[in-house]
Amino acid sequence: MKTVAATEVKNRFGAVLEQAMHGAVAIERHGRVVAYLVPARDYAGPAEAAAEFPGRFGRAEEERLLDLCASGRLEPRLWRQHGAAFFMAGLATMLASARGFPREQLLGLARELYPGMADAGTFARWLEGSPLRAARFVPMLRKRSGLAA
Repeated sequence: MKTVAATEVKNRFGAVLEQAMHGAVAIERHGRVVAYLVPARDYAGPAEAAAEFPGRFGRAEEERLLDLCASGRLEPRLWRQHGAAFFMAGLATMLASARGFPREQLLGLARELYPGMADAGTFARWLEGSPLRAARFVPMLRKRSGLAA
């Protein structure tokens, strides 16, 4: 993900906007990321809020996600096919926090799917609304993947 200083956004907005059309751009102020400029196709705003989580989530959906996660494939394109960007980025962040999974790669995937998911407030919102529970999902994934607890 491209990172630009807030002053560059101010002085070269058109060029930064062009970059953001092709992928998320992190905006820094005083060395800290303070905002993200994301393509419209990736934005989960108020109109899409209801679509952040699966409308229906049962055993079949859980199995499908277990298969995806156990495959070890971390391509954003593939993960986007399995659910809303917000939901899938939260799943990647949840797995990144569990021992034995590739933390940096999963956090990179989460950032690609939904910039800002690794921020505490955003991830807390995901935890509140998600039908997935780490206490159930992670042990099932460990067993399927052959990972030790």
